[in-house]
Amino acid sequence: MTSFPHSRVFWEKLPRAAGLRARPGIDEQLGKLLAQALAARPTLGVDAGAFAAHWATHLSRSLVPEDELDRLHLADLCLAFACGHGDPEGLRLFQAEFVPFAISTVRGVDASDTFVEEVTQQLLERILVAAAGPPRILEYAGRGSLEHWLRAAALRMALNARRSARRAPDQLAVDSQLDVAAPSRDIQFELLLARFGPDFGAALKEAMAELGAQQRSLLKLHFLDGLSFNQIGAVYQVNKSTISRRLSQARQTLLAKTRERLEQRFQLGPPELESLMRLLGPELGLSLTSVLAHSGPDST
Repeated sequence: MTSFPHSRVFWEKLPRAAGLRARPGIDEQLGKLLAQALAARPTLGVDAGAFAAHWATHLSRSLVPEDELDRLHLADLCLAFACGHGDPEGLRLFQAEFVPFAISTVRGVDASDTFVEEVTQQLLERILVAAAGPPRILEYAGRGSLEHWLRAAALRMALNARRSARRAPDQLAVDSQLDVAAPSRDIQFELLLARFGPDFGAALKEAMAELGAQQRSLLKLHFLDGLSFNQIGAVYQVNKSTISRRLSQARQTLLAKTRERLEQRFQLGPPELESLMRLLGPELGLSLTSVLAHSGPDST
């Protein structure tokens, strides 16, 4: 008997992970990881074999499963699996451990009791109740914590609901769902700074320090000093299209480096991080002015 009794179903769901399967002692490692995940919340009514298949299915969607195996929040994935299959104990634990995070996130958008209650109820129905397909909580892949996944979902729904309520104040719109929309920028920025401000500022400063001197200078001239592409072009003796291209490259590099640091700080998986960066992206210029104003001089 293998040290991982669900080996067959696991590898059937992960057929193209030859590197992972060839790892010495992999079945023993998988058995230990599964045991730890189940022991984290031992009262869950989880079919271990079905969960192993669910685990492998999410791993199969990774470009490099062998790199992701050790980083997964497997205990959270197990709880989400139990909730998605209607386990009463799983739903009770989710309500007790995680719903307060959703409530606090929604309250950060609008503190009125009616708003918090209605949006939270919509959120829970959306992620826990099967409608046209399986419950959305089964889409949680464990790449970031379940707390961050739920907070991101709550924030999107609350922002959509508030925007919709401004158009129709007497009711929250039916379309205030998990689907990402573009909420008003002032709300985005305020919420983002309140929740992620200190870490975002630190990540942005660190990323800025890694840029080349010319990239920092371009960003300063444009975002801090307010120079046009033509004016900056005159400084560097190139045309405005070249400046536009270089500025775009500098901004994208800065955004990518900031993204890397946020991923490390919050241990967010790609979907959760993408949600955060979707909110960050439109307001990057506003934050840049503060960071650039406090950074050292760069030669042009």
